[in-house]
Amino acid sequence: MTLDLRRLRHLLALAEHGSFGRAAAALRMTQPALSRSIKLLEEQIGAALFERSVTGVTPTDEGRLLVQRAGELVRAADELDREVLRRRVAGVGQLVVGAGPYPGETIVPVALARFVAAHPLVRVRILIAGDWDDLLRRLRARELDLVVAETSTLGGEHDLEIERLTPHPVYFVARRDHPLAHRSVVRAEDTFAYPFLGLSRFPPRALRPMLAMRPEPGARRRGRPFPALELTSLAAVKRVLANSDAIAPLTLPCVAEEVGRGTLVLLMTEPWLSTAYGLVRLKGHAPSAAATNFSECLRDAEGALVREESRLVARHSHRGAAASARRRRRS
Repeated sequence: MTLDLRRLRHLLALAEHGSFGRAAAALRMTQPALSRSIKLLEEQIGAALFERSVTGVTPTDEGRLLVQRAGELVRAADELDREVLRRRVAGVGQLVVGAGPYPGETIVPVALARFVAAHPLVRVRILIAGDWDDLLRRLRARELDLVVAETSTLGGEHDLEIERLTPHPVYFVARRDHPLAHRSVVRAEDTFAYPFLGLSRFPPRALRPMLAMRPEPGARRRGRPFPALELTSLAAVKRVLANSDAIAPLTLPCVAEEVGRGTLVLLMTEPWLSTAYGLVRLKGHAPSAAATNFSECLRDAEGALVREESRLVARHSHRGAAASARRRRRS
């Protein structure tokens, strides 16, 4: 029995999207054509692969087994295509990079701009996710060539090659009219009175000291969930901050423009509040030329970010000290 790779791709899309309509749209084909393809695949297998209902479709036991095997086959075929293309035409291929929100908002766009200028024939996909465990799963499944994300939890992962990048201080940020913005001194425990907004999942190294400062809730009042909100879009985080009393931990380059205009303010930082991201690759798998070149672009972008951050810290730390002095004189 010979299975059509194209139909296996249809199978994977249907399993991922859970409906013929959404899967057909993602595949850029008509729904009847997708239905015929799945029906022919079921006839070839000799079993129903999906259970149909008014809410969508779910794989049967046979379907789940085939989805797992089909994923392995499709990934292997895609990797073979990329390798053949790389060998046939220099500078041609595909690069898929996973990134956490902090590097995804800072060094990745800068590196990408430089990379595409030097490698116009390479197709690049960037997947930004707030959960680094999902990025690692995709890396191990060979869906990603490279990950740039949180590395503090990866000490025992012996199948990974980790290159840690420079830590960056993280500040608690709020709108300029936030109640805490008028205090001369803001402590970490003060922030628990307001909704906390995470740009990514909190790593244990930062979560433990933060929660240790959390005040005990009163008998009649339950503690506020922490964090109250989780988003992976920096633009969305900024909109929430500007229109609420929420507080978010962000690096200075992420909000330099807004802090410079005075629409957002830096409330405080702590020694344990910093980024810990790095470049992560699979051991024993030689990176493609595109992945190697993009990694170099990331290192250059990181160096530029460190220099820019030093200037920003000097500028805004001076402003913050002056503002604190004015608040103390008014009080």
